[in-house]
Amino acid sequence: MHQHSGIIDILVGSLADTYLMIPILFALYFILEYFSHTKQLDLISRLKISGPLGPLAGTLLGIIPQCGMSVFVTTLFLSRRVTLGTLVATYLATSDEALPVLIAHRGQEEMILYIIGLKLLIGVVSGYAIDLLFSNKHYGGAPPEVKSSHAVKIKVELERTKYKEITQHTLKRTMRIFFWVLIVTIAISSVLFYADSDHLIKSIQDHPNIQVIAAALFGLIPNCAASIAIAEAFLHTGLSLGATIAGLSTGAGFGPIVLFKDGKFSSALQALVVSLAAALFWGYLINYFF
Repeated sequence: MHQHSGIIDILVGSLADTYLMIPILFALYFILEYFSHTKQLDLISRLKISGPLGPLAGTLLGIIPQCGMSVFVTTLFLSRRVTLGTLVATYLATSDEALPVLIAHRGQEEMILYIIGLKLLIGVVSGYAIDLLFSNKHYGGAPPEVKSSHAVKIKVELERTKYKEITQHTLKRTMRIFFWVLIVTIAISSVLFYADSDHLIKSIQDHPNIQVIAAALFGLIPNCAASIAIAEAFLHTGLSLGATIAGLSTGAGFGPIVLFKDGKFSSALQALVVSLAAALFWGYLINYFF
């Protein structure tokens, strides 16, 4: 009976902790969708992403909470229009759905600014460093005929559309992300409820180096649930800032999927390994200073 009561408490408590996110997420995603369909093409055309400003432009695109940005830059890389440094800068700056989720948790404004600032620094510095180390390396294979559904979706994302379609798309995205937030919250609450929560949190906090590796590898999972889980773990379980940044830096949305599907395996693996190495480096560096 106690166990049944505990499950009910977890479900009710998780719902109570998360349902207020819905209107905030909807407002954020509506703004993002409107921007995507009306202003994004102008932004991309002005960024001059194919030139020496590539890593900076890729970082700025990656910061935008749209998984399509990593796919867009991936297609440019596969067509030899941007360098490896620009591609990795975009991947490192991408946080998938973490930023909207953090924003929806009110009272985290200062930490969100920290994360955005760190991601900007990481993307720009890493991108230019990689271009320097790899001599502005471009994709080494033959430009493929991109057939990935995620790449095709970019055309839809960047086209102008009507408010009704924007609203429908926003509502679907809001409920999808809220579902994942609720599931992750229930999972974390269950672990904390049935385990010794104080001991568990202390154990996590006592091993910051292991945190960085685990979060970076977990962030490689190409699903928004991974970035949401990292954000929620940061808020509720004492995941360090360095581990959080490392995990969100390896979470590059659907870009790596397109890279492996449409490009050479060796080139895709190199980009992913370089991204992982950069994320680990910055994760440890941040933990050292913070």
